[in-house]
Amino acid sequence: MPANATYDVVIVGAGIAGAIMAKELGTQGKRVLILESGPLDRDNRKAFYGTYLTATGKLPETPYPPYADDPASEAAPRATTAMTFGWPTQNDKDRSKRIAALNEKSYLTYQASSDLPFLSTYERLAGGTTWHWLGTCLRLVPNDLRMKSAYGVLVDWPLDIADLFDDYARAEDEIGVSATIADQQRALQPYLGEQFPPGYEYPMARIPQSVSDTRLGEDIAGLTVDGQPLEMTCTPQGRNSQYRNDRPACQGNSSCIPICPIQAKYDAQVTLRAAEATHNVTTLTQAVACDLTVGADGRISSVSYLKYTGEPGNYAVSREQVTAKIVVLAAHAVETVKLLLMSNGRRGVANSSGQVGRNLMDHLCYLGWGLSTRQYFPYRGPRSGSGVESLRDGPFRKERSAWRIDVGNVGWEWADDDPATSLRDFVQGSNKSQLNPDGDKLYGRALIDRLNDFNTRMVRLCYLVEQEPQETNRITLSERYTDGLGLPRPEVNYSISHSEYTLRGFVSAQTTTERIFRQIGKNYTRFVDDIGLPAVAFDMDGKHYDINLYGAGHIMGTYRMGVTAADSVVSSNLRSWDHKNLYLLGSGTFPTVGTGNPTLTIAALTYRASRSVLKDLAGL
Repeated sequence: MPANATYDVVIVGAGIAGAIMAKELGTQGKRVLILESGPLDRDNRKAFYGTYLTATGKLPETPYPPYADDPASEAAPRATTAMTFGWPTQNDKDRSKRIAALNEKSYLTYQASSDLPFLSTYERLAGGTTWHWLGTCLRLVPNDLRMKSAYGVLVDWPLDIADLFDDYARAEDEIGVSATIADQQRALQPYLGEQFPPGYEYPMARIPQSVSDTRLGEDIAGLTVDGQPLEMTCTPQGRNSQYRNDRPACQGNSSCIPICPIQAKYDAQVTLRAAEATHNVTTLTQAVACDLTVGADGRISSVSYLKYTGEPGNYAVSREQVTAKIVVLAAHAVETVKLLLMSNGRRGVANSSGQVGRNLMDHLCYLGWGLSTRQYFPYRGPRSGSGVESLRDGPFRKERSAWRIDVGNVGWEWADDDPATSLRDFVQGSNKSQLNPDGDKLYGRALIDRLNDFNTRMVRLCYLVEQEPQETNRITLSERYTDGLGLPRPEVNYSISHSEYTLRGFVSAQTTTERIFRQIGKNYTRFVDDIGLPAVAFDMDGKHYDINLYGAGHIMGTYRMGVTAADSVVSSNLRSWDHKNLYLLGSGTFPTVGTGNPTLTIAALTYRASRSVLKDLAGL
C-alpha cells in the first residue's frame, strides 16, 4: 500500500498500543498507516543482542539505536540512562551550570527548578519499549481506579476495574501471560478486592519460582507492614512458560532487561507482524510526525511528518502529509505530548483543559540490598519472577503511597554494579561494596571462595512507589534545544520534594527494608551522594532522610483521562474531548499510577479504545 494512499486511520507510533490498535482495525478491513520514527531495520534481534553482549554498559537502551548520545544531530533521539549521569549532587554549588551542561547532551532537557531528572527511558523503534521491558503483567487493583472515593486522596479514574475485565483478558492472551490465579488471589486478598471474573485462567501456567525467591519467601514469613503480611508470590509475566504462538519457553537467560535473545518474552513486533499480515496495515519507518492540522470543523484534517534518510548530521529530509478519517497517537507519554504541543502553529491541540504535559509520573524506585544468612543462589531464571504484592492496597493509602516489591534475581547488579564492584574490592583491597572491611587482597582459590560465598547470598529489593500526580511535574517544549530534524526537545520540570504523600511511601520502604534484612541476614543498603546518582533529601516526623532514587521505566500521566473536558484531555474511551477524530493511547492517559507496571493496562485500554474507533468509523 503506497504511503500516499487514502487511509481510514493513521497511527503515530508502533509500540504495543499502536500495534494492537492496528491489528484490531486491520482485521476488520480498515486501511491503516503507522508512522514510526525509528529506524528502517526495525527487527534485527541478532544484531541488537550482539550489541548488548559487546557493550561495556548493560543499560536498558544499550542494544538499540541510536547508539550515540547526541540528540542535537539525531532524527529520533530518546532519553537514556546515561543522560542522567551528569546530574548534580544535592548541595552542588554549581548546580545550575551542571544542569545546563547536561542539557547540551540530554534529549530530555531540564529547568533548573527540577530537584530530580526524570529517571525512566523509552525506545523509538518499531516494537517500542517492549523491546526492553521486564515483562511484568500485573492488573491494577480496584482501588487504584478510585483513590478519591476510597481514601479521600488523589483522583478517581472515569471507569472501574470491572470495566476492564474482558480487555485485560484479551491483553493477557495477546501478550501471552504466564501466571496462576491462585497466586494472585493469595497475594491480593482480602485487601485488594476482586481482580478477576469467576472462572478466569491465565493463558499459561506460571514460571516456577527460583530457589532464591522460594527461600526469601520462607524467611520473611510472619513479617507484617501496617498490619498486612509480606506475602511473596509469583509475578504474572509476559513470557512463555511453554511453547506458544511460534515462540519458545523462557530459558532463564536473565537478560530480560534489555533484551530476550529468543523472544520468549513478548515484544510488540509479534503483534505488529500480525497486523501487517492482514494486508490492510502499512508501517512507514523513519517518519517523524511533526504537526497535526485542525480543520474548520475541529477535526484533525491531516498529519504532517518528516521522512528522513541518511546518517546523523547528514540527513536527507522531506516533509510529507497524510490524511485519514481518524488519527491515533500512540507515541508514549513524552512523544505524544511533544507532538500535541508542536501542532497547530505551536498553539497546540487537544489542550482546552491545559492538562497536556502535566502530571508526569513514574514508579520511583527505592533499592534495598543485603546478604541473606543462608544461600539463596540468584542468577537462575528470569531477571525477576516473584515479588511482594500484598502491600499494593490497604487503609494506609489514606496517609502514604503504596508500593510493591520487585525481587531481583541478579544479585546486586542494579544496586551496586555487581559482581564487578565486589570483585575489584577483593582484588585491589578496596571496600566500595562494604564486603571487604579488612582490605583483603585475594587471588586464586581464596578469591573464588569469597566471591562464591557472597554472590550466592546477595538479595536486591526494588520498591516501586506510587507517585502522587502533581500538575507542576510537566513536559513542555524547549525554546533552546532541538534534535537533528530541527524539532524542539522536551523540557521537563520534575520534583517530588513537595509531595508528602509520596515521600511517606519511601519512608515505609526504607523501614521495611531494615526489618526484612534484620530477619534474613544483614542490610547493606546505603545512600551515596555523588554526581549522577539522583537523590531526595527531606525531614519527616523529626527524622532526616537522604534517599537515592531510580526510574522504573514507567512513564505515565501527561494527558489524563477523565469525566469532563474541563480537567482532563481524553474520555474513558481515550478520545480527545476537543477533536472527535483524535485518540490518544498509552500510559499518558493514566490519572493515577497505583503500583502495577503499566504495559498490561496500556494494552487493555487500547482494546477498549479500538471498539470506539471502529464504532466511529462505522458512523462516518
